[in-house]
Amino acid sequence: MIVIGLAAAMLAGADRANADSSTTVVYDEAGDAPDIGLIGDSSLSGVRWYDDYGDLRKYNFVFDAESCRRTLETSCWSREQYRAETALRTMQRLSGEWGEVLVMMSGYNDPGYGFDDAVDAVIAEAKRQGIPRVMWLTLPTSEVSYEEPLHLANAETYRESNQFLLDTAAEHGGYLQVADWAGHSTGESSWFEYDGVHLTAEGVDGVTTFIADQVGRVLAGENVTPPAPPWVTLSEGDNGGRVARVQQALIDDGLTAVGGVDGAFGTQTAAGVRTFQRQRGLAVSGVVDRTTAIALGVYTPTTDAVSEAVTTGRAPATTTDASPSTTEASPPTTEATIPAKASTTTIERQTSPSPIGGIVIAPILAGGSALLALGIRRRARSHASRNRTHR
Repeated sequence: MIVIGLAAAMLAGADRANADSSTTVVYDEAGDAPDIGLIGDSSLSGVRWYDDYGDLRKYNFVFDAESCRRTLETSCWSREQYRAETALRTMQRLSGEWGEVLVMMSGYNDPGYGFDDAVDAVIAEAKRQGIPRVMWLTLPTSEVSYEEPLHLANAETYRESNQFLLDTAAEHGGYLQVADWAGHSTGESSWFEYDGVHLTAEGVDGVTTFIADQVGRVLAGENVTPPAPPWVTLSEGDNGGRVARVQQALIDDGLTAVGGVDGAFGTQTAAGVRTFQRQRGLAVSGVVDRTTAIALGVYTPTTDAVSEAVTTGRAPATTTDASPSTTEASPPTTEATIPAKASTTTIERQTSPSPIGGIVIAPILAGGSALLALGIRRRARSHASRNRTHR
Protein backbone atom coordinates (compact mmCIF):
# COMPACT_ATOMS: atom_id res chain seq x y z
CA MET A 1 0.00 0.00 0.00
CA ILE A 2 1.21 3.49 -0.80
CA VAL A 3 -0.33 6.11 1.45
CA ILE A 4 -0.02 9.76 0.50
CA GLY A 5 -0.89 12.32 3.12
CA LEU A 6 0.24 15.35 5.04
CA ALA A 7 2.04 15.48 8.36
CA ALA A 8 1.60 19.16 9.08
CA ALA A 9 -0.11 18.57 12.41
CA MET A 10 2.89 16.56 13.53
CA LEU A 11 5.16 19.57 13.07
CA ALA A 12 4.62 21.13 16.46
CA GLY A 13 5.82 24.69 16.52
CA ALA A 14 6.80 24.71 12.84
CA ASP A 15 6.19 27.65 10.51
CA ARG A 16 2.79 26.98 8.92
CA ALA A 17 4.06 28.24 5.56
CA ASN A 18 6.62 25.47 5.69
CA ALA A 19 4.39 22.79 7.20
CA ASP A 20 1.14 22.90 5.25
CA SER A 21 2.29 21.04 2.16
CA SER A 22 4.78 18.55 3.53
CA THR A 23 3.87 15.37 1.70
CA THR A 24 4.99 11.94 2.83
CA VAL A 25 4.51 8.71 0.87
CA VAL A 26 4.53 5.34 2.62
CA TYR A 27 4.70 1.96 0.89
CA ASP A 28 4.36 -1.20 2.98
CA GLU A 29 3.38 -3.94 0.52
CA ALA A 30 6.83 -5.50 0.09
CA GLY A 31 6.28 -8.12 2.77
CA ASP A 32 9.44 -9.08 4.61
CA ALA A 33 11.66 -6.92 2.40
CA PRO A 34 13.84 -4.37 4.18
CA ASP A 35 12.51 -0.93 5.10
CA ILE A 36 14.28 2.08 3.60
CA GLY A 37 13.74 5.84 3.55
CA LEU A 38 14.14 8.44 0.83
CA ILE A 39 14.40 12.21 1.21
CA GLY A 40 14.84 14.53 -1.75
CA ASP A 41 14.28 17.88 -3.34
CA SER A 42 12.64 18.47 -6.73
CA SER A 43 15.33 16.34 -8.43
CA LEU A 44 13.57 13.35 -6.82
CA SER A 45 10.06 14.80 -6.76
CA GLY A 46 9.44 13.60 -10.31
CA VAL A 47 8.90 10.15 -8.82
CA ARG A 48 5.96 11.55 -6.88
CA TRP A 49 4.73 13.80 -9.70
CA TYR A 50 4.58 10.83 -12.06
CA ASP A 51 3.24 8.45 -9.40
CA ASP A 52 5.88 5.98 -10.54
CA TYR A 53 7.94 4.34 -7.77
CA GLY A 54 9.23 1.57 -10.01
CA ASP A 55 11.79 -0.77 -8.48
CA LEU A 56 11.58 1.04 -5.15
CA ARG A 57 8.64 -1.30 -4.53
CA LYS A 58 11.18 -4.04 -3.88
CA TYR A 59 11.37 -2.48 -0.42
CA ASN A 60 8.98 -1.06 2.10
CA PHE A 61 9.70 2.64 2.12
CA VAL A 62 8.97 6.09 3.46
CA PHE A 63 9.41 8.70 0.72
CA ASP A 64 9.43 12.48 1.09
CA ALA A 65 10.52 14.66 -1.84
CA GLU A 66 9.59 18.32 -2.12
CA SER A 67 10.03 21.07 -4.68
CA CYS A 68 12.54 23.77 -3.73
CA ARG A 69 13.69 21.90 -0.61
CA ARG A 70 17.02 22.59 1.00
CA THR A 71 18.85 20.27 3.34
CA LEU A 72 19.50 22.55 6.29
CA GLU A 73 18.16 26.05 5.55
CA THR A 74 14.64 27.21 4.76
CA SER A 75 14.00 27.18 1.03
CA CYS A 76 12.53 29.65 -1.40
CA TRP A 77 8.85 29.56 -2.40
CA SER A 78 8.28 26.94 -5.05
CA ARG A 79 5.76 26.69 -7.86
CA GLU A 80 3.89 24.25 -5.65
CA GLN A 81 3.06 27.38 -3.64
CA TYR A 82 4.72 26.64 -0.33
CA ARG A 83 8.07 26.42 1.38
CA ALA A 84 9.05 22.83 1.95
CA GLU A 85 10.43 21.83 5.31
CA THR A 86 14.13 21.11 5.24
CA ALA A 87 15.48 17.62 4.76
CA LEU A 88 16.81 17.68 8.31
CA ARG A 89 13.40 18.66 9.69
CA THR A 90 11.82 15.83 7.72
CA MET A 91 14.28 13.39 9.26
CA GLN A 92 13.35 14.61 12.72
CA ARG A 93 9.60 14.62 12.04
CA LEU A 94 9.68 10.98 10.97
CA SER A 95 12.32 9.85 13.43
CA GLY A 96 12.45 6.09 13.71
CA GLU A 97 10.71 5.50 10.37
CA TRP A 98 13.67 5.52 7.98
CA GLY A 99 14.54 1.84 8.02
CA GLU A 100 17.90 0.26 7.26
CA VAL A 101 19.14 2.73 4.64
CA LEU A 102 18.30 6.41 4.36
CA VAL A 103 18.66 7.59 0.76
CA MET A 104 19.39 11.30 0.29
CA MET A 105 18.92 13.07 -3.04
CA SER A 106 19.35 16.62 -1.84
CA GLY A 107 21.69 19.54 -2.37
CA TYR A 108 20.59 21.18 -5.61
CA ASN A 109 19.07 24.12 -3.75
CA ASP A 110 21.64 24.31 -0.95
CA PRO A 111 23.90 27.37 -1.04
CA GLY A 112 27.36 26.28 -2.10
CA TYR A 113 28.83 27.58 1.14
CA GLY A 114 26.55 25.46 3.34
CA PHE A 115 26.45 21.97 1.82
CA ASP A 116 29.23 20.64 4.04
CA ASP A 117 27.36 21.68 7.17
CA ALA A 118 24.18 20.16 5.75
CA VAL A 119 25.80 16.77 5.15
CA ASP A 120 27.38 16.79 8.60
CA ALA A 121 24.02 17.61 10.19
CA VAL A 122 22.21 14.81 8.34
CA ILE A 123 24.84 12.26 9.32
CA ALA A 124 24.76 13.37 12.95
CA GLU A 125 20.95 13.10 13.03
CA ALA A 126 21.01 9.71 11.30
CA LYS A 127 23.44 8.37 13.87
CA ARG A 128 21.35 9.84 16.67
CA GLN A 129 18.32 7.96 15.33
CA GLY A 130 20.28 4.75 14.90
CA ILE A 131 19.85 4.57 11.11
CA PRO A 132 22.36 1.89 10.01
CA ARG A 133 23.45 3.52 6.74
CA VAL A 134 23.04 6.77 4.81
CA MET A 135 23.34 6.66 1.02
CA TRP A 136 23.68 10.04 -0.75
CA LEU A 137 23.37 10.43 -4.52
CA THR A 138 25.95 12.55 -6.31
CA LEU A 139 24.65 15.62 -8.11
CA PRO A 140 24.86 15.63 -11.92
CA THR A 141 27.03 18.37 -13.42
CA SER A 142 27.16 17.28 -17.06
CA GLU A 143 24.94 19.40 -19.32
CA VAL A 144 23.42 21.10 -16.28
CA SER A 145 22.13 24.65 -16.72
CA TYR A 146 19.97 24.69 -13.59
CA GLU A 147 20.72 27.28 -10.93
CA GLU A 148 19.28 27.42 -7.45
CA PRO A 149 16.52 30.08 -7.53
CA LEU A 150 18.59 32.59 -5.53
CA HIS A 151 21.66 31.88 -7.71
CA LEU A 152 23.56 30.36 -4.79
CA ALA A 153 24.19 26.97 -6.38
CA ASN A 154 24.90 25.67 -9.88
CA ALA A 155 26.92 23.03 -11.70
CA GLU A 156 30.17 24.39 -10.28
CA THR A 157 29.01 24.17 -6.66
CA TYR A 158 27.61 20.69 -7.39
CA ARG A 159 31.13 19.58 -8.27
CA GLU A 160 32.30 20.91 -4.92
CA SER A 161 29.41 19.13 -3.21
CA ASN A 162 30.27 15.83 -4.86
CA GLN A 163 33.86 16.16 -3.74
CA PHE A 164 32.74 16.86 -0.19
CA LEU A 165 30.49 13.79 -0.22
CA LEU A 166 33.43 11.61 -1.22
CA ASP A 167 35.70 13.20 1.36
CA THR A 168 33.10 12.75 4.08
CA ALA A 169 32.40 9.15 3.11
CA ALA A 170 36.10 8.39 3.53
CA GLU A 171 36.02 9.94 7.01
CA HIS A 172 33.04 7.85 8.17
CA GLY A 173 34.35 4.43 7.29
CA GLY A 174 31.41 3.26 5.20
CA TYR A 175 28.59 4.72 7.27
CA LEU A 176 27.99 7.27 4.51
CA GLN A 177 27.73 5.59 1.11
CA VAL A 178 27.93 7.71 -2.03
CA ALA A 179 25.92 6.41 -4.99
CA ASP A 180 27.25 7.89 -8.21
CA TRP A 181 24.05 9.10 -9.86
CA ALA A 182 26.09 11.81 -11.62
CA GLY A 183 28.28 9.25 -13.36
CA HIS A 184 25.45 6.77 -13.97
CA SER A 185 23.23 9.35 -15.66
CA THR A 186 25.93 11.04 -17.76
CA GLY A 187 24.92 10.95 -21.41
CA GLU A 188 21.29 10.06 -20.63
CA SER A 189 19.85 13.35 -21.86
CA SER A 190 16.36 11.84 -22.24
CA TRP A 191 16.24 11.33 -18.48
CA PHE A 192 16.25 15.05 -17.74
CA GLU A 193 14.29 18.16 -18.52
CA TYR A 194 16.03 21.04 -20.30
CA ASP A 195 17.90 22.09 -17.15
CA GLY A 196 19.75 18.80 -16.74
CA VAL A 197 18.44 18.17 -13.21
CA HIS A 198 14.69 17.54 -13.14
CA LEU A 199 13.44 14.15 -14.27
CA THR A 200 11.39 13.12 -17.26
CA ALA A 201 9.28 9.96 -17.18
CA GLU A 202 12.29 8.03 -18.48
CA GLY A 203 14.42 9.64 -15.81
CA VAL A 204 12.01 8.50 -13.11
CA ASP A 205 12.50 4.93 -14.30
CA GLY A 206 16.23 5.51 -14.40
CA VAL A 207 16.55 6.89 -10.90
CA THR A 208 14.22 4.41 -9.19
CA THR A 209 16.05 1.49 -10.82
CA PHE A 210 19.41 2.99 -9.88
CA ILE A 211 18.45 3.64 -6.25
CA ALA A 212 16.93 0.19 -5.80
CA ASP A 213 20.07 -1.44 -7.20
CA GLN A 214 22.44 0.64 -5.09
CA VAL A 215 20.40 0.07 -1.92
CA GLY A 216 20.49 -3.67 -2.59
CA ARG A 217 24.27 -3.55 -2.81
CA VAL A 218 24.54 -1.57 0.41
CA LEU A 219 22.24 -4.00 2.21
CA ALA A 220 24.42 -6.85 0.93
CA GLY A 221 27.42 -5.29 2.64
CA GLU A 222 29.05 -3.71 -0.40
CA ASN A 223 30.56 -0.24 -0.41
CA VAL A 224 29.09 1.58 -3.41
CA THR A 225 31.15 4.75 -2.87
CA PRO A 226 33.45 5.36 -5.85
CA PRO A 227 37.10 6.11 -5.15
CA ALA A 228 38.10 9.70 -4.60
CA PRO A 229 39.11 11.49 -7.80
CA PRO A 230 42.60 12.99 -8.13
CA TRP A 231 43.23 16.11 -6.09
CA VAL A 232 43.14 19.36 -8.10
CA THR A 233 45.86 21.76 -6.92
CA LEU A 234 44.56 24.96 -5.31
CA SER A 235 46.40 28.27 -5.55
CA GLU A 236 45.85 32.02 -5.30
CA GLY A 237 42.75 33.13 -7.18
CA ASP A 238 40.82 29.90 -6.61
CA ASN A 239 37.46 29.95 -4.84
CA GLY A 240 34.94 27.52 -3.44
CA GLY A 241 34.21 24.91 -0.83
CA ARG A 242 37.57 23.16 -1.06
CA VAL A 243 39.36 26.44 -0.44
CA ALA A 244 37.15 27.00 2.60
CA ARG A 245 38.06 23.55 3.94
CA VAL A 246 41.75 24.33 3.47
CA GLN A 247 41.31 27.58 5.37
CA GLN A 248 39.49 25.82 8.19
CA ALA A 249 42.20 23.16 8.34
CA LEU A 250 44.88 25.84 8.62
CA ILE A 251 42.98 27.52 11.44
CA ASP A 252 42.51 24.17 13.18
CA ASP A 253 46.27 23.70 12.94
CA GLY A 254 46.79 26.95 14.84
CA LEU A 255 47.42 29.29 11.92
CA THR A 256 44.98 32.10 12.64
CA ALA A 257 46.33 34.68 10.18
CA VAL A 258 44.71 33.20 7.09
CA GLY A 259 41.98 35.78 6.56
CA GLY A 260 39.20 33.64 7.96
CA VAL A 261 37.08 31.04 6.17
CA ASP A 262 35.65 32.80 3.14
CA GLY A 263 36.42 30.33 0.36
CA ALA A 264 38.69 32.80 -1.43
CA PHE A 265 42.34 31.80 -1.86
CA GLY A 266 44.14 35.11 -1.35
CA THR A 267 47.58 36.23 -0.21
CA GLN A 268 46.88 35.51 3.45
CA THR A 269 45.74 31.97 2.70
CA ALA A 270 48.83 31.43 0.56
CA ALA A 271 51.02 32.71 3.41
CA GLY A 272 49.29 30.32 5.80
CA VAL A 273 49.87 27.42 3.41
CA ARG A 274 53.59 28.29 3.17
CA THR A 275 53.84 28.39 6.96
CA PHE A 276 52.09 25.03 7.25
CA GLN A 277 54.35 23.49 4.61
CA ARG A 278 57.45 24.83 6.34
CA GLN A 279 56.34 23.46 9.71
CA ARG A 280 55.62 20.03 8.23
CA GLY A 281 58.81 19.80 6.21
CA LEU A 282 57.00 19.95 2.89
CA ALA A 283 58.07 21.76 -0.25
CA VAL A 284 57.21 25.42 0.41
CA SER A 285 55.16 26.61 -2.55
CA GLY A 286 52.07 28.35 -1.14
CA VAL A 287 49.83 26.11 -3.24
CA VAL A 288 47.82 23.18 -1.95
CA ASP A 289 49.05 20.25 -3.97
CA ARG A 290 48.09 16.64 -3.32
CA THR A 291 50.75 16.13 -0.63
CA THR A 292 49.77 19.28 1.23
CA ALA A 293 46.06 18.43 0.98
CA ILE A 294 46.70 15.02 2.56
CA ALA A 295 48.78 16.60 5.32
CA LEU A 296 46.03 19.12 6.01
CA GLY A 297 43.47 16.33 6.17
CA VAL A 298 41.26 17.79 3.42
CA TYR A 299 41.87 14.95 0.98
CA THR A 300 41.87 11.21 1.63
CA PRO A 301 42.88 9.34 -1.52
CA THR A 302 41.51 5.88 -2.15
CA THR A 303 43.15 5.40 -5.50
CA ASP A 304 44.47 7.67 -8.24
CA ALA A 305 42.99 5.61 -11.07
CA VAL A 306 39.51 7.12 -11.05
CA SER A 307 37.19 8.44 -13.72
CA GLU A 308 36.53 12.13 -13.21
CA ALA A 309 32.88 11.55 -14.10
CA VAL A 310 32.28 11.07 -10.37
CA THR A 311 32.53 14.78 -9.74
CA THR A 312 32.82 16.47 -13.11
CA GLY A 313 31.28 14.43 -15.91
CA ARG A 314 31.52 16.34 -19.16
CA ALA A 315 31.92 20.09 -19.25
CA PRO A 316 28.64 21.67 -18.14
CA ALA A 317 26.44 23.31 -20.70
CA THR A 318 26.48 27.08 -20.81
CA THR A 319 23.60 28.64 -18.92
CA THR A 320 21.01 30.10 -21.25
CA ASP A 321 20.77 33.85 -21.70
CA ALA A 322 17.43 33.93 -19.94
CA SER A 323 17.73 34.60 -16.24
CA PRO A 324 16.90 31.57 -14.11
CA SER A 325 13.46 31.64 -12.58
CA THR A 326 13.13 32.81 -9.01
CA THR A 327 11.04 29.74 -8.28
CA GLU A 328 11.74 26.05 -8.48
CA ALA A 329 11.18 24.22 -11.75
CA SER A 330 7.59 23.12 -12.04
CA PRO A 331 6.31 19.56 -12.38
CA PRO A 332 5.85 18.15 -15.89
CA THR A 333 3.40 20.26 -17.83
CA THR A 334 2.66 18.63 -21.15
CA GLU A 335 -0.21 16.26 -21.73
CA ALA A 336 2.14 13.75 -23.33
CA THR A 337 4.49 13.51 -20.39
CA ILE A 338 1.96 13.17 -17.58
CA PRO A 339 0.92 9.59 -16.88
CA ALA A 340 -2.75 8.90 -17.53
CA LYS A 341 -3.33 7.86 -13.94
CA ALA A 342 -2.45 11.35 -12.76
CA SER A 343 -5.42 12.76 -14.65
CA THR A 344 -7.84 10.40 -12.95
CA THR A 345 -6.96 11.46 -9.41
CA THR A 346 -9.77 13.68 -8.16
CA ILE A 347 -11.02 14.96 -4.86
CA GLU A 348 -14.15 12.84 -5.22
CA ARG A 349 -12.07 9.69 -5.58
CA GLN A 350 -10.06 10.62 -2.53
CA THR A 351 -13.01 10.97 -0.18
CA SER A 352 -12.55 7.29 0.58
CA PRO A 353 -9.29 5.43 -0.01
CA SER A 354 -9.36 3.57 -3.29
CA PRO A 355 -6.67 1.59 -5.10
CA ILE A 356 -5.05 2.95 -8.25
CA GLY A 357 -2.75 0.27 -9.59
CA GLY A 358 -1.79 -0.90 -6.11
CA ILE A 359 -1.63 2.64 -4.73
CA VAL A 360 -4.00 3.98 -2.10
CA ILE A 361 -4.33 7.72 -1.65
CA ALA A 362 -5.54 8.50 1.84
CA PRO A 363 -6.84 12.05 2.14
CA ILE A 364 -7.66 13.78 5.37
CA LEU A 365 -8.88 17.06 3.97
CA ALA A 366 -12.32 18.12 5.16
CA GLY A 367 -13.66 20.68 2.73
CA GLY A 368 -11.78 22.94 0.36
CA SER A 369 -9.01 21.74 -1.90
CA ALA A 370 -5.25 21.85 -2.00
CA LEU A 371 -4.14 21.20 -5.54
CA LEU A 372 -0.65 20.20 -6.55
CA ALA A 373 0.16 22.01 -9.79
CA LEU A 374 0.88 19.68 -12.69
CA GLY A 375 0.61 22.17 -15.53
CA ILE A 376 -3.06 22.25 -16.52
CA ARG A 377 -3.70 19.11 -14.47
CA ARG A 378 -3.87 19.15 -10.69
CA ARG A 379 -3.72 16.46 -8.05
CA ALA A 380 -5.50 16.79 -4.72
CA ARG A 381 -3.40 17.11 -1.58
CA SER A 382 -4.54 16.81 2.04
CA HIS A 383 -3.95 19.25 4.87
CA ALA A 384 -3.89 17.37 8.14
CA SER A 385 -2.07 14.56 9.88
CA ARG A 386 -1.38 11.74 7.44
CA ASN A 387 -3.31 8.52 7.94
CA ARG A 388 -0.46 6.03 8.06
CA THR A 389 -0.31 2.27 8.40
CA HIS A 390 2.39 1.60 10.96
CA ARG A 391 4.73 -1.32 10.50
